[in-house]
Amino acid sequence: MKKRIGIRVVTISMLSCLFLLPGFSAWGTPRQAEIDPLEMSLEELMQVVVTSVAKKEQTLWDTAAAVYVISNEDIRRSGAKNIPEALRMAPGVQVSAIANNKWAISIRGFAERFSNKLLVLVDGRSVYSPLFSGVFWEALDVPLELIERIEVIRGPGSAIWGVNAVNGVINIITKLAEQSEGGRISLATGSELRHRGFVGYGSELSEQTYFRLHALTKDTAPSRFVGGGKAEDDWQLRTVGLRLDHAGEFGSMMIQSSLNTTNAGDESNLSSSPPRLERVVQTQEIDTGYLLGRWEHERSQQHSRSFQFAFEHFRWDNAVLAEKRSTVDLEYQERWRGLPRHDVIWGLGYRISWDDISNTPTVVLEDGSATTHLYSIFVQDEISITPDNWKLVLGARLDHNEYTGFELQPNARLLWTPNEFHSLWMALSRAVRTPSRTERAAIGYNMAQPESQPPSVVTFFRHLDRAEQVHALDAGWRHQLLPSMSMDIATFYYRYNQLRDLAIDTPEFQPPGFLNVPVMFTNQGSATTTGLEVSLDWRPFDIWRLEASMSLLRIQRESTQDRISNIDDEVSPTRSFSLRSSLDLSSDLQLDAWIRSFNAIKQHDISGFTTLDLRLGWQARDNLELFIVGQNLLRPSHPEFVEIQLASTPTEVQRSFYFGIDWRF
Repeated sequence: MKKRIGIRVVTISMLSCLFLLPGFSAWGTPRQAEIDPLEMSLEELMQVVVTSVAKKEQTLWDTAAAVYVISNEDIRRSGAKNIPEALRMAPGVQVSAIANNKWAISIRGFAERFSNKLLVLVDGRSVYSPLFSGVFWEALDVPLELIERIEVIRGPGSAIWGVNAVNGVINIITKLAEQSEGGRISLATGSELRHRGFVGYGSELSEQTYFRLHALTKDTAPSRFVGGGKAEDDWQLRTVGLRLDHAGEFGSMMIQSSLNTTNAGDESNLSSSPPRLERVVQTQEIDTGYLLGRWEHERSQQHSRSFQFAFEHFRWDNAVLAEKRSTVDLEYQERWRGLPRHDVIWGLGYRISWDDISNTPTVVLEDGSATTHLYSIFVQDEISITPDNWKLVLGARLDHNEYTGFELQPNARLLWTPNEFHSLWMALSRAVRTPSRTERAAIGYNMAQPESQPPSVVTFFRHLDRAEQVHALDAGWRHQLLPSMSMDIATFYYRYNQLRDLAIDTPEFQPPGFLNVPVMFTNQGSATTTGLEVSLDWRPFDIWRLEASMSLLRIQRESTQDRISNIDDEVSPTRSFSLRSSLDLSSDLQLDAWIRSFNAIKQHDISGFTTLDLRLGWQARDNLELFIVGQNLLRPSHPEFVEIQLASTPTEVQRSFYFGIDWRF
């Protein structure tokens, strides 16, 4: 407690000292010079450039996919403390807090802590973990201050990005080093956010060469258990990083690197064989480090090429399992625009990943270490059928992986823009999700009825040998209703085959006197999902922006009498609603409000809930902002999700406040 009070005193003292300092130019430019969606017209917003749909620049209006862009200014004004909270702005994206350091994030259903049908990238580098097929969100160390935008693609992206981009792709794109000249310090403290500190500095090394250094530290207090009492989900993160950008005669080059240490508290009820149920309080330790390099060269207006190299080392220490993993990624890409009405892009990829996994009494892998290889080739052609009206995109990607062999993932997209007010599109796709390391060859234990006589233990045998697959139909309509109002509608119909499900075998007695219930993971499941997503952007006045979105989702899972479907059709809300209001009260005072509403999650017995966040920001000087944020203000606390995979004790999200300062010099 004394340590926490000390940190707050130091933070408040630093805030006071900084406030008394004279003003300097902001981080490169004053905040007002950054791209502010409130200062852009709706026509300008539709011309925002995205790169994640086709691995090339194209405007949002000309994209035949359900895409939502979260800008840096959107993140700032939302009051989000981390990337998962920022992702709540995108329609069709479920972000459920499992605890203060864990989230279930998915697109269009199938939510888990490690949602296996969602591919997440940082500057085009995959952060998808093959251990559980998902993302360790607590270890994602990208500071919010460095994010230029987050591109969220709802729907399959496997024809471009490869396996596991089944229901969507999230690409977090950071700022160029040139956009970060000068210094920046951001500090915050509050009721649950004990402290957060960011320091960044960028400068010009030589003509057309820039660098940036940054450091981030964050400490989040634990929440409360669903049944009451202090939880064990505290969270500490420390990271340092650098970026170097150079543009010259032979192309542009980018190098970036980061080192990160994460400590995340947890409480679990773990089982083992012979049967034993144990309450484990632990601090999960995650250490990551990566090096990313990319070279791009535009030889002419008709031909460009790029090469990307990435190396990552990852270490995770948990009571359930421990892993050390190193990964090398190589990608080469070319773009040809020499033929009339054709824009062709193709590429090659290779990934090698080797791991060392330590077994525990709860989970045992048959092979404690493995090396896997992934080879890929893709090609896509954008055909202008008629100039400025009809476009047809045809593409496919062929991957070869260690577990399921060759996987072909094609797609076809059609875009029709009859005039400047309408943009309609449709897409047909096939995408696959390959088994994770633990699904491929692992045995897990779960104490089903520890108090029964004899006690019963469920033994999970994981030997998946086929890829989950989806055949997807997507369609959408973007419409400029008024000069001050636009609408974006997306709908979809997905058919899943070879889904992971569970088959129960005959129970049997085993020494020293317990009932063993064998359960096999198989690929016999199937499901159908349908949904509708609507978003509306309205500017009633120049100083006021309203953004509303609604999502409807229906999942029908099929299972036979001797199988269990994993019941992941009931872990996502079927209805959700979001309304954000951004109001400039004056030239230096901003008020933002954000309401979100969700219906019940059946499997976890979580009632529907509504949340309200408020943010008040004061631009004291051109380079100095003070702000206060209140989150989850309508109720003292509420649960949002229950983790099944690693059996964490359920917690509740609490009402919280924090205030901070952002100073650029």
